[in-house]
Amino acid sequence: MKVTLLYQDFESFKHYCNLNQINITQTNFNELICCNIELTSKEKENLLSEIDQKQLNIQNMEFLREKNIKKCTK
Repeated sequence: MKVTLLYQDFESFKHYCNLNQINITQTNFNELICCNIELTSKEKENLLSEIDQKQLNIQNMEFLREKNIKKCTK
């Protein structure tokens, strides 16, 4: 998934990803910040819920592709 956000929202987004074990695979700093993230279906549902509840301020989201990933828990 590709997520676009404002600079002032980046730290809170990184914190959210860290707490929820969402992997940020790539970050591009342009006019806005664009992050590619890997997440499971459940994590995607939670993320969409957080955005709907205005807990996260995301400017744009784009689903790039779906693939099977296996996460290792620590």
